[in-house]
Amino acid sequence: MNGYSNPDTRLETAIAECDFMRKWPGYSTKAMRNDIDAIFELASNPDAIDFRDDHRRGLELLLVLEAKRAYDERLAGLFCDDWFDLDSPADLVKMLTAPNQPIPQTLLWNLMSRVCGNEIELIDARQMSEEIAIRRFATCSPSSSPSAGLVWILLGRQPTPLFYIPDDD
Repeated sequence: MNGYSNPDTRLETAIAECDFMRKWPGYSTKAMRNDIDAIFELASNPDAIDFRDDHRRGLELLLVLEAKRAYDERLAGLFCDDWFDLDSPADLVKMLTAPNQPIPQTLLWNLMSRVCGNEIELIDARQMSEEIAIRRFATCSPSSSPSAGLVWILLGRQPTPLFYIPDDD
């Protein structure tokens, strides 16, 4: 595993390079390190059922780290579609800390796709018509190859996982 794909290394790099990480309101760098550890502890324990506040913060932190990677790739001219339309990852931190400010769905789904390393398909079945809206989100990263496809269906306000399709390439 290269150093940039290791979340602890990515966190330390982001803290060292990005002033906005150290100035995240109410979030110390020590708490960031603890939350990253907590989210990976949760992921490594299949019997865990309690989703705590530090897990939520850890997921938010992973999104910011992935936004930083997408931003760095775009600045370097490497690879990133135009879905990452924020001026910087600091804008995502502002969205996460602002009360009642939603994260744009396109940005959120693409970041989740990149963090998970999976392609995601969102089927919007809220409107009964002949054509159901289907949106696909790819991992958008040359460093990761999608391992599977995740399908979600949107019937109400919250999407629900529909099924898992393994990629047998």
